Amino acid sequence: MDLTEKRDGNILIISVVGNIVLEDTTKLKGFVEKYIEDAEIEGIIINCENVSFIDSSGLGLIVSIYKTLKKMEKKFALTSLADRTMEIFTLTKLDNILTITKDDSSAMEVLKKD
Repeated sequence: MDLTEKRDGNILIISVVGNIVLEDTTKLKGFVEKYIEDAEIEGIIINCENVSFIDSSGLGLIVSIYKTLKKMEKKFALTSLADRTMEIFTLTKLDNILTITKDDSSAMEVLKKD
């Protein structure tokens, strides 16, 4: 898994390349944690354009990130999910809880409104 980040104002966009699976959840968690405490960051977007699979550990991590950010009154969104990956979020009904958009710019619009 490769991770890159860029800021757009007070929103951090993390792009993931590779699968979000048990073997890589520690890497993603550590990467995100260093930004969660950053007072300048008001929200985090995880771009999954280059993710083809998320296992149950990955889902758990995403929910954990969401819950942590929500407690801190920060925003969270997922973007660019492949159809198969989106299906997992739909089956687990996480699509009703998480903000999931087609791309980063759509996520930025949603996060800035809230």
